[in-house]
Amino acid sequence: MDVPGPRSERERSVGFPVPLSAILPKPIHYVMAGGGSHGAVQWGALQALALTDIVPDSILGTSAGALTGSIMAEDLKAGVARLAYVWGQMNMSYLAGERWWTRGLSQMRSPGLVNNTVEQATIKAILHTELIEDLDVAFGAVATDLASGQPHVFDSGPIVPALLASSAIPGVLPPVEIDGRLYCDGLASANLPAIQAVQRGAGSIIVLDTGHARSTDVGTSSAKVLNRVRGIMAMSQRRRQLRDAAARVPVVLLPTPDDLGGTLDFGDTMHAGSTTYQKARAFLVDLFLQGHDALGAGFYARPDDPGLSHDLLPLLQEVPE
Repeated sequence: MDVPGPRSERERSVGFPVPLSAILPKPIHYVMAGGGSHGAVQWGALQALALTDIVPDSILGTSAGALTGSIMAEDLKAGVARLAYVWGQMNMSYLAGERWWTRGLSQMRSPGLVNNTVEQATIKAILHTELIEDLDVAFGAVATDLASGQPHVFDSGPIVPALLASSAIPGVLPPVEIDGRLYCDGLASANLPAIQAVQRGAGSIIVLDTGHARSTDVGTSSAKVLNRVRGIMAMSQRRRQLRDAAARVPVVLLPTPDDLGGTLDFGDTMHAGSTTYQKARAFLVDLFLQGHDALGAGFYARPDDPGLSHDLLPLLQEVPE
């Protein structure tokens, strides 16, 4: 069973809650990446953050991160508990209906393999707030404007269309029209919207990424090629987003698993959440024990984080175990 262990003596030594808010310049923004079923990683990270005194001033999310972020923004105190029920039940049938995988070439001329009516019903069953501006915490859902190719942050107006647009996977779910413009999954422009958080005035950023899939052979099937292309796009954007944001504000990257299955495979949910919770819990304690008076601009992460790239190393402020 994937059951997290108790806190270590080192973790217990700092007390509860872990006093981190004083070293993070305000306002604090949570940035939540997209990642399909890997969104369960963020559930584990949020459990770890709940052991600290950090309270986000704003939450910005893409795709799965937008759904998770909106649940937190609706009721910050109850958010983590509510997410346990969401991720404990979520699978593709709640997003695309039963037998969605049987759709074939006959659907190639349609906007997607499936329509978004099932996903819309699922979102409405989860959220009880209709307008983004009525959420308890400032929130934005990031989607891609199909005409301009640029990211668009929905921070007001009806929440359901914004979430549908943010998660409209090209070729799988149809684009969403809002105010006369078409939008699709934020993956295409800002899957990890750290730059957008800086543009919106973030003093510091806590990144809730969605982990990494275990290494697999590159296949030639359309599903494998599409999944691989999505991964390449996400990693390329991730590097740019983190590099540009960390040059201006402190960016705290919580550790994530690197052995997950595909982004449409919900069988790893408990493993993803449990592993991330334990990794992030220890990381946040180690960040505190480094003794910073206040974090300056830079990239705060484990030195062995699998998502590190050469262009991030000059900005890296190591948080060793």
